[in-house]
Parts: sequence; structure tokens; C-alpha cells
Amino acid sequence: MAQSLIPVASDPAIVDVREQQTSESISTAIAALRTQILAGLYKPPHQRTLPTLLLYDERGLRLYDDLTTHASEYYLFAAEEQILTDHAKEMVEFMGVQGDEKAVVVELGAGSLRKTSHILLALADTVAEPASPAEAPITYYALDLERKELLRTLGVVSSTIGSNLAGRVATKGMWGTYDGGLAFIRTGGLVKDATPEEDDNPAAQRCEEAKIKELHPVFTTTSSQTPTPRPGSPAVEDDDAHSASDRLSGSYDHGASTNMSTHTPPTSHPAEEGVRITVSRPASPSSEFGDSAEHPPLHLLFLGSSIGNFPRPDAVDFLKSLPLRPGSGDTLLLGLDHRNDGKTIELAYNDPAGWTAKFELNGLRVAERVLQGRGEEVDRDYGEVFSKDGWTFEGKWNELEGRHESYFRSTRKQVVVVPPDIDRPQDPETPVEFDEGELVKIEYSYKYSDAEALALFSAANLRVTNRWMDNKGMYSMWLLERPPFTFPRIRSPSTTNTTPKSIVAPTQPLAHLTSFPSVPTLAEWSTLWSLWDLITLDMIPPSMLHTKPIDLRHKCLFYLGHIPTFLDIHLTRVLRRMGKKEEGHTEPEYFKDIFERGIDPHVDDPSVIHPHSEVPDKDEDWPALEEVLAFRDRVRARLIRVYEEYGVERKGESTIRDFPRALARVLWMTWEHEAFHAETLLYMLIQKAGDVDGTLPPPGFAKPQWETLQKLPAWSQALPTSTVTLEGGVEISLGHDDIEAEDNFDQVNSPTHEFGWDNESPKRTTKLGEKAVKIETRPILNREYYDFWVKERKDGGFALPGLWVLDSERNVQVRTLYGPVAMSVAANWPFVSAYDDLEAFAKWKGGRLPTEQELRMYMDKYEGAEESNIGFKNWHPVPPQLPDVTNATRGHNGGVWEWASTLFDEYQGFEKSVLYPGYSSDFFDGKHQVVLGGSYASVPRLAQRRSLRNWYQHNYPYAWIGGRVVYDV
Repeated sequence: MAQSLIPVASDPAIVDVREQQTSESISTAIAALRTQILAGLYKPPHQRTLPTLLLYDERGLRLYDDLTTHASEYYLFAAEEQILTDHAKEMVEFMGVQGDEKAVVVELGAGSLRKTSHILLALADTVAEPASPAEAPITYYALDLERKELLRTLGVVSSTIGSNLAGRVATKGMWGTYDGGLAFIRTGGLVKDATPEEDDNPAAQRCEEAKIKELHPVFTTTSSQTPTPRPGSPAVEDDDAHSASDRLSGSYDHGASTNMSTHTPPTSHPAEEGVRITVSRPASPSSEFGDSAEHPPLHLLFLGSSIGNFPRPDAVDFLKSLPLRPGSGDTLLLGLDHRNDGKTIELAYNDPAGWTAKFELNGLRVAERVLQGRGEEVDRDYGEVFSKDGWTFEGKWNELEGRHESYFRSTRKQVVVVPPDIDRPQDPETPVEFDEGELVKIEYSYKYSDAEALALFSAANLRVTNRWMDNKGMYSMWLLERPPFTFPRIRSPSTTNTTPKSIVAPTQPLAHLTSFPSVPTLAEWSTLWSLWDLITLDMIPPSMLHTKPIDLRHKCLFYLGHIPTFLDIHLTRVLRRMGKKEEGHTEPEYFKDIFERGIDPHVDDPSVIHPHSEVPDKDEDWPALEEVLAFRDRVRARLIRVYEEYGVERKGESTIRDFPRALARVLWMTWEHEAFHAETLLYMLIQKAGDVDGTLPPPGFAKPQWETLQKLPAWSQALPTSTVTLEGGVEISLGHDDIEAEDNFDQVNSPTHEFGWDNESPKRTTKLGEKAVKIETRPILNREYYDFWVKERKDGGFALPGLWVLDSERNVQVRTLYGPVAMSVAANWPFVSAYDDLEAFAKWKGGRLPTEQELRMYMDKYEGAEESNIGFKNWHPVPPQLPDVTNATRGHNGGVWEWASTLFDEYQGFEKSVLYPGYSSDFFDGKHQVVLGGSYASVPRLAQRRSLRNWYQHNYPYAWIGGRVVYDV
């Protein structure tokens, strides 16, 4: 092996996380790899494959290092290095690494560490004063297959930047596969390694010469030996024949599958955990690491677009399997290549100088070595089984699937003679015939559009906290966390019928759903309860329970009791209608008298108010918090029993249950009622965020780095203004058909039926006005309204908007759930306030706010990008993304509802709800405006339902509602 020219001061610590560490297990693993090779070779002609794992022996890793050094066409490496060079400090800030606190960084598939040095230096800069080497607050682990390469690369790091890291960042290696490294983390290995016990911690060891014959760890990834297949035997399966359960359980071996991609070794996946329904607080995130509650924050690095190694569904599974503790501050920094121009990608994977070809063809050398049963022999070439002049490398771009495909091409009609197993020399040789031009697949490299990337993260229960792109916009690095909860969303619709293929691969969609189940699943209830408990128990301090953040609403404690009471009342009613006369209200029964219905008085005259519950006047007369929470848990348990007793498991979909339609409506209604109230409570609480003893920020979600964010172009530079034309007289449909009178207990709800509130039904057709209008493609922004407010406030008498506040120096700030932020931070956010404020601004610009029909038409065509800021993707607005009309891609408004100039009123065909009679009709008073869309705190089940209509009083300043300007042509 070639030695490093840079002297290594001392051997770095290497943790051996291989799953097999004996000569017998290595032999078993070699046999398993041989089995995988034969399984691919014995497939029918023109369907043959070889496992991607063959590329990653010691020589292969060196060849890849040469490729990234010399092949300028391979833009991925250079793009990622440029991002790290420019933004490593920001990345570490967003990770939340603070030098005075312990942290662990693990890089999966570390390679040469050339790029990683930027992160290491940024980590070191967070430590003000170095400690002794043994007490360095930050520990970095490089995980890779090859021990010698780990020794070499860690030694180079020590010799080049070691003085910068000393006492600040300790560097170690992990020797093994992804599986071994991740299992080591899950079982508390990092904690044990940090506190080794003499002679009692074999996992952490100083590197020394292996005592057994040193075959490359690439041969030690499979734990059991399987029979050697013969041509045509049942053991020879197509890659796609593996069941989803095999993949999820880990029995599906990715080494056997050739649907893999470039430049990072594959791995198998641990079993996926089933859905756990709770009736109390979520479990502590530290449980992810066994019994250890002292594990410091974990930061995983997965660079080089290595996730492209996996078929898209398997990429979801792998990201799900990462040991990131929900809500703990753990992060994942992920490099991801874009769906760039096909010719550019093909050139990157087939450079003219042949560096990629050398790397890929090395796989034939490894395959030959395995088939012949030889040892490592890194520098021995191939040619005895696979003729050197019989094979070339070929790569091509598959636009439809969004992936680069790498193959070995047979240069002539030939026969490959497979030698017998070294342990069975008496067996005959096996000839395998190849046609001239036949391709043997070795790896795939999947690329991701923005929509695909965001759908991938959503499906893997990951939340984006920041993103960095290279200067050419060809490559991204995403910082992700696993939040305490995530809400599934449906895939964004296309803008037109000719949406470019590069938006989402049509054959392998990654979004959670194509539609929501008619009735929320128990998993959806569990997620909603996690949200509700986080808001009510983690964001409301005890001192606020008896306060009113908004005078026009109840005190905070009311809502903690209202939600379970509303659910309990409707469960009791529907069960009695089903003949269960013995069903009573959950104790204490008197809760229904004080918690049934809240208040929404007129802003101009709070004495005018719809019917509501009578609540106690004195704080001491209210139920105690503990009593309310115990009631909540009993009601939740009751709901679960209803699902178990009356739900019919849908065939082929074990998590979805069907119910008698009348019961199904109650279950849907009560879920959405709670989701609506979560947002209502939040827009109340934001009024006290940042106050002493006020609202606390949402725990378990990375706190925004405002100073860094406001430097981003989308946050700091003026966003362009443009309009699109909506032609006059065009018909548009509103609403959907959901007739409550058709509900019964004999008919099970249709799987495709969409429930809605009474103001959404029936479906009706209307027209836009006779004349065309121009509508702005972005909403009114804070910076725009601020200019208007400054110029007009003296003469026009405009009060300070409800989400704005003056600091001690009379500077305008914008309220957030983290406390007020400077206008410079929020300048490009959508402006939210009362209808009257936005309408005044629109008139000042020479326009008006859109009608419901105009706004609906615009949203149908141009809103709803995969990046849309809904469902707690962020806990604050963000700058809007304008639609790209030319390329038929949608935009989003930054995460707010939008006002319409249409009054919320009765229409032809409207029928008042029987279950909730006053839901809409109590507000047909000429004071409420129609509101469409959803905000960053609206769950996708609401925000993505086209028929949904909300409403607020025209002068109500607290809800998160923005608007856009329409101009009559």
C-alpha cells in the first residue's frame, strides 16, 4: 500500500464497529459476497448486475480520491468543498454547537477528509480555551470501511490542522459499515467510548496490526452464509422482488441489490418502529441511545450526495433509521446533488481522462478476487475471470427516473468462466455467456429536484433548518433535524399539464401521501396530541394559565379543558345515536358546562357575542391543571377505544380504519377542531412571547439564527414584483360535495370521501368578473407596509398592526414565537394584520384585495409548492417564493392565510351543520371576511384541502392573515 508522505505524529484512536471480527465470520462474509455476485451474474441476459459494494476496497477508495482530485468534470466534490469553505462557520452555528458544551460529530463514509477539515476548524473555533487532549469538548468520528485509510486520513488531519484542534476537537475513527456504526451509536457506544474502562471496553481500542488475516472490511457486511445459487435457481431474484418488509426489517441486503449509486458503500436498514399511540407526553428523546440519559448532542455528516446511492424508497428508510433523537438538538448535514442538465451529469460520471472508468472497473478486479477466493492483494490486477479487453465502463443519464446509471459493457460476445468455491474445489466451473454490447449494472446515482428533496425529508420525518447552495446552484447542503413531531402532507400538484419531468420522478414519488385518509388515523391523533401538549405544557408557563394574551379570548387554561371536552361531548352524542345509551360523559361531567364553547366577540363591541359556555369568574374556582390533564388523558383513552371497537381495518392498509359514516364525521370533525385551536392558541400566545414570564419558544425545534438568516439574499434583498393576468368571465368551482344529511350508521365511509365543514359544501360553479385582472405573484411584505405606515400614519390614523411592537427606542419590531425581531429580519416576510389594514394598503397602491373567486383561481394555478411553509415546517413566516410561470413551477406565500374581499355569508345550497349548528351561521353577520389557504401553524390536512374556507372579522388584528394586491385592467 502507498504510504502517506506526511508523517503521522501518533496513531489515532479507532473504534472497531464491524459486525464480524473473527476469521470464521470473515470467511462467512466473503462467501456471502460471492453469493451476491453470482446472484447478479446468473440473471437472464441483459438483466445482469454486480453489487456496488465491490467498488469500495482499499484501492477503490484511493481511486475515488484520485477522481475527486483530478477530474474537474466531477463537479459534486468541488461544489461541496466550496460550500464548506464559505459556510462551515454558519453550519456549526446552526447545528447549535457551543464550545463550552460537549458534542459528538460522526461522519458517515468519511473518505479523504479533505472537505471535512473546514467543519473541524469551524468546530474548533467555538471553543474559547483549549482543554487537555483527553478533555476536548467536541469529539469527531470518521466512519469508513477501510482501517488503513482511516489511519492515513486521520494522520493527515493531525499533521496539518492538529494544532488548531488540540484540546478542542478530538478526532477518532470508526472502522466498519454504516450498520455497524449506527448500531454502535444506538446502543450507547459513544458514551462508553467517552468514558472507557480499563480492560473492559473492547469497542474503543488503539489501532494495531490485525491478529487475523486482514481481508478488506468490504467482505464483512453480511452476517449469514447463503447457498451459492446456480443459473436458473430460485435463489436468483430480481432486485425489485424484495418485499418492503424485507427492506424495513433489515433482511433485505443492499449489497445484493444493484440499485445503488456512486461513491459511498451501501448498508442495510434496521427495523422500522411501529406507530405508538400515547395519551400523555412523548417519551424522552434520550431513549434512542439505550439507558444513557447523558448523551451529548449528536451531529451526523453524510456528504458527497451519498444518499443518491439508495433507490428513492430506500433513501427514506435509511434516513428514518438514523439515530437522531426527536427534539434533542441532534442534526444531520446532508450533501445532495441537484437534477442538473443531463449532459453535465453524464460528463461528471464519465470524464474524458478516464478517472471514473478506473474507479468503476476496479470493481471487476474485486469481483474476480472474491470469486477466486483470494486475499487482499490490493495491487494485483484482474484478467483471469473477467478479461481486461472484454469490458469497458459506460454511464448514462436516465431523465425519467432522475438518476445516473453505471454499467460494465461487454465489448464482444464472450464467456466468463466462474471458478468453483474455494471450499468446494471439486465442483465444476460455471460458464456465463455475455452478448456483445450487453450491460452489467454496477451502480445508480439518484439526483434530487427541490421538490423531491423536500418530499424525501418529509417522508423521513426530518425538518430543514437551513440550506446552502454552491455558487452555480448545482448542489445543496441541507441541515436537518428530527423534530418532536411532523405532519404528513400530500404531494404538491403540478402547475400545468406539462410540468417538467425534473420536478418529481413520476415512477417513484417520495411524498407521504397522494391524499389524506377520510378519517384521521390514530397516528395522526398521536401527532396532533404531541403538538397540543408541546404548546400547552411547554410553551405556556404556569404563571400564564390564568392570563388572557388577547382580551377578546378566554384565559389559557380554558383551552386546555375545551379541547378534550369538545371531543368527549361529541363522542358521547354519536355513541348514544349508535344505540349505546349507557355511554356517559367522561368525569368530571361538569366540565361540559364550562368548557364546551369558547368566545369570539365583536371587536367593536365585545358585549355582542354568540352563545358560549359560562366560565368561573375567579381563578380559584377553575379546575386545577392536574385535574384538567387527567381528564384529557381519560378522553384520549376513550377515543382510542372507539377506534379499536368500531373501526374496520382497511384491507392492505393496516394503519387506516373505516367507520360508519356518521361516526367517521365526528372523528374527522373533532380532529380538525383541535388542529384549528392549536393555531388559534399560538396566535394568542405570540402576543406574550419575549415578555418576562411570557410565552416560551417551542422546545425541540432548532431556534432560528436570525442574524445569519437576515444575510441571505431572499431575506435581505428586495423581492421583485410581478403580476399574472386572470382572464375575465372564466368559470371556477368552489367547495366540494359533502352532504351531512347523507350520514348514517349502516354505510361505511368511502375511502375517497372528503369531509369538510358546512361552509365548504356543496360544490358550486361561479365566474370571475367580466373584466380581466392582474394579481401580484407575491403577498404584501412587511417592508412595503412599513413604508406605507410611516408615510400615512399621521394623516391616516393607522394604528400599529397587531403583530408589530415598538422596542425601547421606538423601533418597529415584528412579533414571533421566539420574541420580537427587528424589522430588518422580517422585512421580506408576508405582512399579517387585519383586513382593513391590508385593504388600505392595496388601495394606496391603486388596487384592491382579491375576491374569493380570484384568490382561489390564483392559488389553483400558482400556489402550493413543495416548499410551502405549512405544518410547522417553521415556527415563523419566511420570505415567499415566487412562482416560475415560464417553467411551470409553483410558489408559496411564506406561510400565512390570505384575505379575500368576499363577505363570509350564506350562499345558495348552504345547509347548516347538524353536529355543529353554529359553526358558520353564527358569523353570517356582515362583519367577517373569507380567508383562504393556511399558515405555518396550519396542519397540512387543513392547508392542503382546496375547499377549506376560514373567516375572521375585518378588523381583527391578531390572526396570521396576509393579502395580495389585485389591479383591475
